[in-house]
Amino acid sequence: MSKALVLSGGGPVGIAWQTGLAAGLARRGVVLADAQLILGTSAGSAVGAQLALRRDLEEQLARYEAAGVQAADAAPEGTGGGGGGPTDRMARLMELLAEAAKEDGSPQETRRVVGRFALEAETFPEDRFVERFRYLAGERWPAAFRCTAVDAETGEFKVWDPGSGAELDRAVASSCAVPGIFPPITIAGRRYMDGGVRSGASVDLAAGQERVLLVTLMGGARAGADAPGFAAMRARGDREIETVREAGGTVEVLSPDPESAAVMGMNLMDPSLGPAAAAAGARQGEAAADGLRAFWAD
Repeated sequence: MSKALVLSGGGPVGIAWQTGLAAGLARRGVVLADAQLILGTSAGSAVGAQLALRRDLEEQLARYEAAGVQAADAAPEGTGGGGGGPTDRMARLMELLAEAAKEDGSPQETRRVVGRFALEAETFPEDRFVERFRYLAGERWPAAFRCTAVDAETGEFKVWDPGSGAELDRAVASSCAVPGIFPPITIAGRRYMDGGVRSGASVDLAAGQERVLLVTLMGGARAGADAPGFAAMRARGDREIETVREAGGTVEVLSPDPESAAVMGMNLMDPSLGPAAAAAGARQGEAAADGLRAFWAD
């Protein structure tokens, strides 16, 4: 039976938690990298790429542990850094994303508005951001891996895959380019921003797979999950899950449990929370493995 792993956005904290979760599950024999399709959005693209490359999860956890609560420069590869940016820009982004998640109006036009916001924001040079993903530079694109992005000028949704011609590090960087916080990334003459502008996870892209495991920070016990912006994105995610089910697939969802949620807090862009989030994810993964083993087995 075919199976897909779908990983949502969630900032540096989400990268840490998802990494820990995957490591904890693997310790108990549930290997997420065995999926025939690994689809990542934003933070999930960074984790998904490393899973698809069969990177050593325990080594990554050791880096988090060694980093402790140090500043972003000491955080493990792929976590990003630089904090969450100005509060007003984050607030404006959440308003725009809530609009993008609604069914009324033109989603592409709304994404184009977000794109203008991303292109006009003062951040830092894009090559400096791409450098944060240097651990993927030169790697051959894994056959199972896909990640999402949005053209910042046109609002067109883009799925990067092995045939797209994009370099892996730049594709993942584009998927992680949070509008207003990080710069849109240039690929083949176009500039792309975070795939989360279209959807927090785009789980509907897994329609046709028989089993789909969705790892998402958009719900569960995490603080702020009922805020208007998150509520709209969660509602869109629920509709996408129904799309997969209507196509005959079975969907299981993993979200932060109360202990993980307490560790992660509200600011998913704070890399100093990475080590604690990774440890919480590993604990949750080990605890969740028995309940997932039959679903994930070949």
